[in-house]
Amino acid sequence: MSKEQWRRNVTQLKPYIPGKAIEDVKRDFGLAEITRLASNENPLGPSPKAVSAMLRALLDSQLYPESTCRELREKLASLYEMDQDQFLIGNGADNVISLIGTAYINDGDEIIYCTPTFPAYRTITLLLGGMPIELPLTGNLTFDLDRILDSITDRTKLIFICNPNNPTGTIVEKGRLEAFLQQVPPQVIVVLDEAYVEFIELEGYLTGVDFVKKGYPVIFVRTFSKLYGLAGTRVGYCSASHELLEPILAVREPFAVNRIAAAGATAALDDEEYKITILQENKREMVRLAKELQELGYALSDSHANFLFVDMKEDVVNLSNTLMREGILIRPCIAWGLPNHARITIGTAEQNDRLLTALRKTIKTTS
Repeated sequence: MSKEQWRRNVTQLKPYIPGKAIEDVKRDFGLAEITRLASNENPLGPSPKAVSAMLRALLDSQLYPESTCRELREKLASLYEMDQDQFLIGNGADNVISLIGTAYINDGDEIIYCTPTFPAYRTITLLLGGMPIELPLTGNLTFDLDRILDSITDRTKLIFICNPNNPTGTIVEKGRLEAFLQQVPPQVIVVLDEAYVEFIELEGYLTGVDFVKKGYPVIFVRTFSKLYGLAGTRVGYCSASHELLEPILAVREPFAVNRIAAAGATAALDDEEYKITILQENKREMVRLAKELQELGYALSDSHANFLFVDMKEDVVNLSNTLMREGILIRPCIAWGLPNHARITIGTAEQNDRLLTALRKTIKTTS
């Protein structure tokens, strides 16, 4: 088959390359145990309440799920004190971002974001014939809101802001987002990708919930993959005004989320105690791991997520391959054009100790 038969815009895309699969590493290196610190998964897994709910839901697997995930939307509406009809549930945050693009991007529309960041914004823009306007992050590795404002034209349709940003873990300074939104023209929609927002611990820090309630033209996107430990079930959602949500609902698949996943996500929201445990463990291990990595000579940015963005001071692909042979997976940032940086998920104390031991061994071998 010739590429001439492809949809024209597909030829511009690069396939997303996820972290290496645990099964592949076990097979390739003959390893029995793998520590994956590459994909920002929750190392403690999902809430026991979520697991129980999913097991019960399995018994009804012959039935199609309720199309709109009504029970989950009701729980989210209660949590955020919003209208349940302001929520759309999708097959992971990636799917929700694609739905937003499908609902809004026309040929020639300009879509602004900063890089390095989550590659889904570029993918959906190119696929739908839009024009990606890519700007560098600030020197502090956050989205450059001033430069974004300067780049808005009459062709600008969407602005994507990943906050906390992936892969840097950084956030826009407190108060800056609302000041930015006040200057964005009303016909431009701001999409806040908040996949890691629950890890932000700054008191009074405003997020998408606040901005939607205040009436700004904002769509915020969140996921159950990170804090709630349900990456394997694929549940994400977005929220906005009824007006902004309407075209996204029109392009959403009728049964976008399976019955088991919806049950797990709904039950996960009920387990506040488990959520607190996850956040406390993440914070404790992040502080310890960051300190240990800095003592080994690596440079880090301030992270407000469940991972660290680390300048490894060497070719990160070679280092990653060395660690892989030890059964430890980190995420090289070469795909973002950063040959010396890695994104390292905060694991359990035992997993982080394995990483540190392997890094010390590597440093000793090369010194």
